[in-house]
Amino acid sequence: MCGIAGILKYNGQQPQEETLKQMTGAMNHRGPNHEGVWLDSRMGLGFRRLSVIDL
Repeated sequence: MCGIAGILKYNGQQPQEETLKQMTGAMNHRGPNHEGVWLDSRMGLGFRRLSVIDL
């Protein structure tokens, strides 16, 4: 189970990294193993990843 969150700003402002971290933090149950944030000039993406080890 993984989770993805995103923000797209139409007013030319850059999304706040703290806002994305709060959004991905709310999805901690989706994957507590890894977290990442990517920011561009008007878009930001965040994700949570769950490592699944197959026996």
